[in-house]
Amino acid sequence: MYTFVVLVIVTLLGVLAYYLFLRQKGEKLTKIEQGICPECERAAIEVGRAKSGGCSGTTSVIYKCSACGYEEEFNVGAGGCGSGGCGI
Repeated sequence: MYTFVVLVIVTLLGVLAYYLFLRQKGEKLTKIEQGICPECERAAIEVGRAKSGGCSGTTSVIYKCSACGYEEEFNVGAGGCGSGGCGI
């Protein structure tokens, strides 16, 4: 019985940690899309590299800050070919 309770608690903590990670990553991406670095709060974000996974797939984009050196990779939805969203 104790093993079951411990497993449930550990699972719930894991789900909570993953939720908080995704929320923080989403907040960073929102700032980056506005052109603001999430670390130094300056408008110095550049696209370092964009690698497409196909027309209807996601695009792997590395954003870099020219002021503080912040660098992070995000997988951004590319849209579909019919919507004209094949590129960044």
